[in-house]
Amino acid sequence: MDLINLLKEGKGHFINKKKMIQYYFIYITLLSTAIFSAEYDVGDTVDMDDQLQSFSTCNGEHFDDALSLADLNGDLNGGHYFVTWIDISATWCPPCVLMAESVIGAVEDEWVDNPNVAPFTSLSDLNQPYSCAQWGNLGSGSNEPHIIHDPSYKFMGWFGCCGNEEGWPSSVFINQDMQVIYKGNYMNYMEVNYLIEQMLEDCGDDCISPPPMALFDYEIDELTVNFIDLSVSETSTIINWYWDFGDGINSQEQFPTHTYSTAGTYYVTLDVSDQYGANGLQYWEYIILEGEPSCGSDMGDVTGDGTLNILDIVQVSNYILGTGTPAYTCAADMNADGNVNILDIVQLANAILDN
Repeated sequence: MDLINLLKEGKGHFINKKKMIQYYFIYITLLSTAIFSAEYDVGDTVDMDDQLQSFSTCNGEHFDDALSLADLNGDLNGGHYFVTWIDISATWCPPCVLMAESVIGAVEDEWVDNPNVAPFTSLSDLNQPYSCAQWGNLGSGSNEPHIIHDPSYKFMGWFGCCGNEEGWPSSVFINQDMQVIYKGNYMNYMEVNYLIEQMLEDCGDDCISPPPMALFDYEIDELTVNFIDLSVSETSTIINWYWDFGDGINSQEQFPTHTYSTAGTYYVTLDVSDQYGANGLQYWEYIILEGEPSCGSDMGDVTGDGTLNILDIVQVSNYILGTGTPAYTCAADMNADGNVNILDIVQLANAILDN
């Protein structure tokens, strides 16, 4: 009769109580070893099947709603190489809580602006007692930690550290070639940051990704401008656009159309960022518009009475002071610089005197 059946039956003529306890601990040890013995040791490369396994993101937005190690492999994602630090934790584990409170935030803050470093937490046993969001709020870092949900203990099975000390929290460091570089337990943020720096140094130029480059063209139809995004990125995908049209209006569309209220010269900028959170190089142009205004009143005629006079100056003055709003506010920006101020009153006064 095998060990498990002996444990199930527990009959005195098969095994006495003392021996049953001994067998019980042997069984638990064997079970723990089967579940948590690490598949990858230092120097091993993560195989493709494991790289392709996807895990849901439960906190942070660096990789949308899911993450796989293949996402961090430059040979598979289009040439964007990463060095990776993974914190392997469980919500019931007190040392893991200390990691979340002190180490994670400091590491995230250190590398948030480096698009080739991917720190994240593999979190198991949600709601025992912490939810994912609660875990993400444990630390004092100024940036949102990236956490994936690992209900099947995959990361512990792959990388759990280290022999008899194996357990939570574990740390594993993986280089740009998906090779395990180091594993450890109970690491502080200085140790983590040092190892990340070493991996980046060893990675060299492969881990210096060129930033996205913003670029646009445009088509003018009187005071309406159709903007055409031409931005590019060599190793990533641009997912965010921020346009400033130079008149106080902005847009986050990729191909916006904007109608200006008055003719003039406008300083237009475009900023972009990619799916890794890397900000691109800004592009700008001065756009000159000579079309007819769509304001409904001539420039300076804020009353809309068809003439420029002292009443227009009074209403523009009240508008600047915040004590009134003219009927045609769009006609108040006499010098078309995007602002209504004392310079517009001076130009309006000069226009009245010229008349």
